[in-house]
Amino acid sequence: MRPLPDNDLSLRDASDFIFESALGRRALLNPNPASLAVFLRDVITSIHRLTVSCHLPEFTDHGLHHLCSLVDRVSRWSSPRNQQLCNVVDGLDPTECAVLLLAILFHDIGMLSQRPEDLPQEQAQWDSMGLRDVPNWVRATHIPRMQPLVRRLLEENPLSGLLNDPTVLRAFCVAQSHGSWPWQWTRSHFQGRDAGLAAMLAVADLLDEDSNRCDTVTLLRHRLGSHHNCAHWIRHGLTHGRVLVEAGEIHVELRRPPDSDAQMESVYKALRNHYRLSRLYLQELGQVNAGILNISFSPASGCPTEVGLELSDWSRLQGFGTQSALAFHLLNSFMPEALMDASRVETSILSRLQSNSLETIDLQDFHRIRGGVELHSYDEQSFFALLGQP
Repeated sequence: MRPLPDNDLSLRDASDFIFESALGRRALLNPNPASLAVFLRDVITSIHRLTVSCHLPEFTDHGLHHLCSLVDRVSRWSSPRNQQLCNVVDGLDPTECAVLLLAILFHDIGMLSQRPEDLPQEQAQWDSMGLRDVPNWVRATHIPRMQPLVRRLLEENPLSGLLNDPTVLRAFCVAQSHGSWPWQWTRSHFQGRDAGLAAMLAVADLLDEDSNRCDTVTLLRHRLGSHHNCAHWIRHGLTHGRVLVEAGEIHVELRRPPDSDAQMESVYKALRNHYRLSRLYLQELGQVNAGILNISFSPASGCPTEVGLELSDWSRLQGFGTQSALAFHLLNSFMPEALMDASRVETSILSRLQSNSLETIDLQDFHRIRGGVELHSYDEQSFFALLGQP
């Protein structure tokens, strides 16, 4: 398997990597539609142009490097050894591979654009939100803007008619599903084993949390961004190496920022929970023989002893000057389900999470700093986090 391209990969390198992957090669064995290869190349080119023109440098990578990482992770995903087919992709037919590959390319394209006109009409009230907080608006709306954005980018393309091809429509449906949980999916929208493909995309995206996702050193030293985005940069540095699914096993090695101690334990509980959210897709993964038997961590509990040196500049970030502020902003970057936050997650879902081995986290200080039901302003939260008290 070729190594992943570096962060400065060119369009040609990314295209070659995707076409030579196991997923790409199988999708083109018997292409459906017949012009799939040309269409894929045009989609990749459009993503590259968006990446070059994107004016949100504070985000972690959502461009071609991230997409190559997901294509690679899916291509290398191997089933539990008691199953006949070792490589999951080998058990998919070419059309299923085309659906999954297109869905991977589509799923985060909205993170590379800031055009409110791509929102569906019924969500037009979100337009003004972008004027107040562009980065969080982009993140919150990137899924509903996905399909209209792809259609706008390719509307003058000679192959624009393929946007209504059944394979491409299936890919849109699979891609949109990565923003919700399996029990929220509308099953009638899926064809065949597409729910399994959607689960593979969602889990591959969850696992793309590691330090290869972004150049943390450059981000910490040279780029500005909201506390939320800065926390995401640091989070990617907490996982060492790439996280893959090998023979149904997932292993995660964790590291800690320099000058941090047991006060960070709640962060590592949340991070382990983040990876354990993969368990929520087990039923759907079973449809495509992509089972996950076990998720293990080093260390299995507590805080890591190994230090991630590239995180040494964390305390220089505005609003991150103390370990209590670091822990707060990191916790604030996780989804409520990973935090097991009873104030924001329904009781029935909490029970589902507990049954999948997610850890309970003491969020008392976190809630005090956020302000409880009536949230403090971002400036107040940062001030109280730096002090370590409300």
